[in-house]
Amino acid sequence: MTLAPPRTDLADARSSFLVLAGWYVAAVVSFGLFLSTLSGSVPANCGEACDSERSRALLFGLYVALPAAFLALLVSLATLAVLLSRARIRSSALVGTLSALPLLACALLTASL
Repeated sequence: MTLAPPRTDLADARSSFLVLAGWYVAAVVSFGLFLSTLSGSVPANCGEACDSERSRALLFGLYVALPAAFLALLVSLATLAVLLSRARIRSSALVGTLSALPLLACALLTASL
C-alpha cells in the first residue's frame, strides 16, 4: 500500500478556516458598530410600552439574525469541506471567502426584513 504524496500545491485547511472565521467576526463587529450608532433613548410620549431603536435592533439580531447566521455557518463549514476536498484552488483566501458566501446570503436576507 502506497501513500499519496501530500497536497502541497492546494489550499491549506487551517488558513482557509481562519479566513472564513474572519468573515464571521467582521459581520459580528459590523453589527455591533451598527448598534452603537442607534439611539438608546425611548420617545418621551410613549411610556413603558415602547422600546428604543437600539433595543429593537438588538432583539432583531438575537431572534432573527443570530439563528440565520448559525445556519449560514453550518452551510459555510460544509461548503469549506467540499471546496477543500474537491476543488483544485491554490489560494486559501479564495477558498475561505467562497465558503463565506452563505453569510452574504444571510446578511442580504436579514437586511431585507
